[in-house]
Amino acid sequence: MKRDRGVLLAVSILVALCIGPIVVSGHALVIDYRVDSICVEAYYGGMEPTPVQYADVEVFYPDGRLYIEDKTDKDGMFRFDPKFEKEWLVVVESTGHKDELTINMTATGGMKTQGVGESPLYLRVFAGLGYLLGILGISLWYKSYKQDRKSKDR
Repeated sequence: MKRDRGVLLAVSILVALCIGPIVVSGHALVIDYRVDSICVEAYYGGMEPTPVQYADVEVFYPDGRLYIEDKTDKDGMFRFDPKFEKEWLVVVESTGHKDELTINMTATGGMKTQGVGESPLYLRVFAGLGYLLGILGISLWYKSYKQDRKSKDR
């Protein structure tokens, strides 16, 4: 019985230590876009997304030349009119956080593309399950520890 608790505790700690660093991101800079002109939205991801206010925005031609340099508004939004179909590189930077997004007007037809700094959904789900299993393991260990002490006191 004691051996099982020790194994459960060891596995719980191992899972928490292995999975923990993957998810640890207080907030990640995330940018999205819509096609009316091109509307770029920058926000810090996390439990409650927060707009990146007045962040520096640079939009580059496919050959790397600067097309537009501006700032996001108070809602983390930035709009520009591309005037022709091309691939655009949008770079948003604010207080040490930086992300970039490639918008291919000809290939995606206005669909979203994933930013560079964003981790895939399956990885975030897996990491969340790891945390839950770790918490469950620690709580089960504590419960059995209390029962064992209570039985010894009798």
